[in-house]
Amino acid sequence: QWFLTDLGCQMFSMITVPIYDSHGYAACTHIIKQGMITVSFLCVLTYRLGFVFLAGLQSIVCHSSKVSFLLSALNQYDVGIIRSLVTVGVPISSSDRSAAARLRIKPPKSDDLYTVCYTSGTTGTPKGAMLTHDNVISDLSAFLYVLKQVIIRYFGVDDVHLSFLPLSHMYERVNQIVIFMNGGKIGFFNGDIKKLLDDFKTLRPTVFGAVPRLLNRIHDKVTNEINKSWIKRWIFQIALNAKKRDLARKIVRRDTIWDYLIFNKIQALLGGRVWFIISGSAPLSPKVATFIRCVMGCQVQEGYGQTETVASVTLQLLDDFTAGHVGPPTPVNVVKLVDVPEMDYWANNKQGEICVKGRNVFKGYLHNPAMTAEVLDKDRWLYTGDIGEWTTVGTRRLYTRERGACIQGNEGEYIAPQKIENIYLRSPFVAQIYVHGDSIRSFLVAVVVPDAEVLEAWAEKKGIRGDLKRLCQNKTVHQRIFESMVKVGEESQLNSLEKVRGIHLCSEAFSIDNGLLTPTLKIKRPQMSTFFRDIIDNLYTTVVASGAV
Repeated sequence: QWFLTDLGCQMFSMITVPIYDSHGYAACTHIIKQGMITVSFLCVLTYRLGFVFLAGLQSIVCHSSKVSFLLSALNQYDVGIIRSLVTVGVPISSSDRSAAARLRIKPPKSDDLYTVCYTSGTTGTPKGAMLTHDNVISDLSAFLYVLKQVIIRYFGVDDVHLSFLPLSHMYERVNQIVIFMNGGKIGFFNGDIKKLLDDFKTLRPTVFGAVPRLLNRIHDKVTNEINKSWIKRWIFQIALNAKKRDLARKIVRRDTIWDYLIFNKIQALLGGRVWFIISGSAPLSPKVATFIRCVMGCQVQEGYGQTETVASVTLQLLDDFTAGHVGPPTPVNVVKLVDVPEMDYWANNKQGEICVKGRNVFKGYLHNPAMTAEVLDKDRWLYTGDIGEWTTVGTRRLYTRERGACIQGNEGEYIAPQKIENIYLRSPFVAQIYVHGDSIRSFLVAVVVPDAEVLEAWAEKKGIRGDLKRLCQNKTVHQRIFESMVKVGEESQLNSLEKVRGIHLCSEAFSIDNGLLTPTLKIKRPQMSTFFRDIIDNLYTTVVASGAV
C-alpha cells in the first residue's frame, strides 16, 4: 500500500513526503508544517501518528476497506483525537473511493520534485532533501548501467525481493523501483525484525538490499555454531578455503561439492535462492563480505551514497571480488576528496572529505537556504561530511560516515567512532555498541549490548545461570566479552588511541522506541551521551582507578 501510494502520486505529479512514525511529535509537526502537507495516507496506525493529525492537514486517507476501521482504532487510543479532528474539520476517507473519482494522469517533468525526503535526524531537527525526477532517474540509470556491464545475469520476472528496510528511506525505495522496472516481485516482511529469517525461508527471495548488521549476524550465527566442535570447524575451514580459491579466480557459485555437503544448510537460512545482495548504509567488514560471497555463493555488491544523492555515488563492480572498499564512482558522478586539516586528512595523500557532483545530487534542503549553502557550493559540489580514501586501483574506501561525529581526543587528534564500532561488532558477543570519547579524556570507553543468544549459550557451558540482565552484571561475563573485543581490536590493528579501555554491559537494546536510534537504525550520539552520562563517568573513574591506562 505504501509503495502503491508512492507510485500513484508520481503519476499525477504529486510530491511525496515520507514520514517515519518514530520521528516523534515535534519532528512530525515540523515536517508537516514546513512541507505544507495537506493530505496524509495512513498504512499502519500508531499512537504517535495520531499526534500529527492536528498539525494542519486538510485530509486523511486510510488504506482500509472501511473508514470505520480507522475511527475504531483511533478510539482505542484516545477519544479526544476524534473530537479534535471533527472540531478542526479534517475529513477522513477511504482509498477505495478513488475508483469513483478517477483523475487524468499528469506525468511529471524532469525538473519537478519527486519527493522531499527528510533525514532521520541523528542530531537536531530533520532536514528535507528535495529530490527531482531527474535526480532519481539519473541515479537509477547509473546503477543499472553498472550492473549490465559485468553482472552474471540480470534482474527479471523470476526475481523476488524481500523488503525489510524502512520504506521511507531512498535506499529501499530505489531497490523496489529497480525490481519493478524489470518485472520482478516484492515481498514485505511481517514487521517483526526478530522473525526476519522466518520470512526469508517463507518467501525464498533471489535478491535483497541489506545493511552490514544483518550480514554480520549471519556470519556470527554460523561461526558460533561451527565453533562448538573442532571437527566442524576444521571441515568448515577446508570448505571455506576451497570457495575462497574460486573467489580469487572470480568464480562465485553454489554448485560445488562443498555446497551440497555443507553450505546448502547455511544458504537455506535465506531461502536457498539468493544470487544478489547489495549492502549499504555503513561499511561492511572485508571478512564478512568474503564470507557471505563464499558461503552463500552469491554476488555481494557494496555501495556508498546519501539521501542527498538519491542512493548510490559509488558501487563495487561485480567482477571485482576484493573487499574493504565501496567501488569507483557511478557513471553519473564525479567524486573528489578535499583537505580536512583539523583531522590531518590531505587530498594529496588520497584522503579527505568526500565531495560529489552529478545529476543525482539533490536540489537543496526545503525552505533552508542556509543549511543548503553549507553543503552545496556555487559549482554544485556536494560536501558530504564523510571521510574517505582512494585505493591504488581507483576505488574508494570509506573511513567514517559522519565527519561531524568524529571524536576529538585530548591531544587534538580525531577518531572515527563508527569505524571502531564496526570493528568491535565483529566480536560474536557484541550485538550493539556505542563508543564514547571526548577532548578531556585520554581514552575511549563503550556501552555494549551483548548478543543474547551467543552469551546465554556460552554462560550455560560455563555453568553461569541467570537471564540477560543478571549475566550483564556478572564479572566473569564482563571479562570474557572484553577479552573478545580486545582480540578483535588487535586483529584489526586498531592503534592505541582507537582501542576501548573499558566497557559497560547493557541488557536493554538500543532502539527507536527508547530514543537512541534513528528510524534508519543509526546511533544518535548526543542522545547516547546524555542517556549513559552517569555510566560513562563511572567507567572513566573505574578504568583510571584500575591502572588500565
